[in-house]
Amino acid sequence: MKVWIVDDEESIRKIIQLRLSREGFETFVAESADQFVERMGEAKGQRGFGEIPLVITDLKMPGHDGFWLMDWLKEKSAETKTIVITGHGEKEVAVSALKHGAADYLEKPFDLDELVHSVRRCEREIGFEIERKEFTARLEARVQRLEKPAVSDAWFASRSAAMKDINQWLQVLAREAAASPQAEEPAVLILGENGTGKEGIARQVHAGSARAAGAWVAVNCANFSDQLLESELFGHEKGSFTGATQQKRGLFELAHKGSLFLDEIGEMPVALQAKLLRVLQEKTLRRVGGVADIKVDVRVISATNARIETSVAQGKFREDLFHRLNRVILRLPALRERSDELVEMAKFFFKRAFDTRGKKFSGFSTEASQRILAYAWPGNVRELANVAERAALLLETGREIDATLLPGGAVSVGGSGSKKRALPAVGGFTEARKQMLTEFESDFVRQALESHSGDVSAAAKSVGMDRSNFARLAKKHGLG
Repeated sequence: MKVWIVDDEESIRKIIQLRLSREGFETFVAESADQFVERMGEAKGQRGFGEIPLVITDLKMPGHDGFWLMDWLKEKSAETKTIVITGHGEKEVAVSALKHGAADYLEKPFDLDELVHSVRRCEREIGFEIERKEFTARLEARVQRLEKPAVSDAWFASRSAAMKDINQWLQVLAREAAASPQAEEPAVLILGENGTGKEGIARQVHAGSARAAGAWVAVNCANFSDQLLESELFGHEKGSFTGATQQKRGLFELAHKGSLFLDEIGEMPVALQAKLLRVLQEKTLRRVGGVADIKVDVRVISATNARIETSVAQGKFREDLFHRLNRVILRLPALRERSDELVEMAKFFFKRAFDTRGKKFSGFSTEASQRILAYAWPGNVRELANVAERAALLLETGREIDATLLPGGAVSVGGSGSKKRALPAVGGFTEARKQMLTEFESDFVRQALESHSGDVSAAAKSVGMDRSNFARLAKKHGLG
């Protein structure tokens, strides 16, 4: 950490600089507030030199005094912490310095060990503040405002018979929201297998609601431990548990006047379900470790791939919460149930993947179309999108998609003269097919990482995957 020492006494500057340098701090000195400001001007544009996390300053100096310097820092660098040095018997002055925002004060003659202790404390506080800001930035980044409905992977090709009920419900909900924008909008529960596009449908519900201009906040309930999920949803007060170094607003507060999407709600612990039910009923919450009730106005949209009715019957999911969440139930069909639009959907995803990479998509061979219809697509829409991304990564522009590039066929990399690794055709989950799928995943991840120089975030974004899931897949294949 960088520390500036501002004092008109050279001996004081030298002794503080020597001790803090031995403690591992990077130190700079100035003999007056005016010289400090001048050097800050000179440092403008020089990376590092101009950073001022901590300033140790005398109060009485020629020219501008320490109070003026603290006011200047407050205006120019509000995050900078200051430790002031006062003369013996000037406690009233020291109190005034604290009111000006000083983090601490030391009386001359001061103990160097005491000074180091004070600097270390400031260093910890600065670190905590950096962590808090980074955490808040990550949290706020998950809050999105949808200006218009986006094309959802789940309901693309809306003429599908299997999606008829879903589309009708989306229209009904949007129509009701437009007719009565002040009315309370019903909670929506979306059921479906993994990869069917539940979050895409949830976004459509939000975008068609009276809350469309409000926040859209999403969280996967299966990604957190019990304690962390409670803190994530409801927030916590400083000191409420080990590691709670700052007060934190939860996702319910961030979603105020908007929509909160609770993915994998079926994985929520029963004890936490009771707290969620109270929030939904009372429209108030208490942060972890808090005593005050906080009013929230949030529309909850939830989803699960679990057989939630069975979980209710087995006592694993509260029946009263289930009924609170399912004012409207949307059941998403699996991709294998959408055969009337399957080939058209595949064309949509393949063309999008090729267009993204500036390549021409030339369609499917007859055998490829047949394989698309014959394959069960256990990963549903997500798997189809990933297959398209992989093909776009591997193939040259303008090449027709043949059956060997689809699950259950051989994998062909490059042009027509490339070597092919033949693997068994569609069948049961044999060892050979498992091997094919493993190679499929490994090639897919490797190509994405190579295309983005190993940048996991960029690679994940390019293939439309969540960063954590992509990183997990890369680690599985020894690529991350």
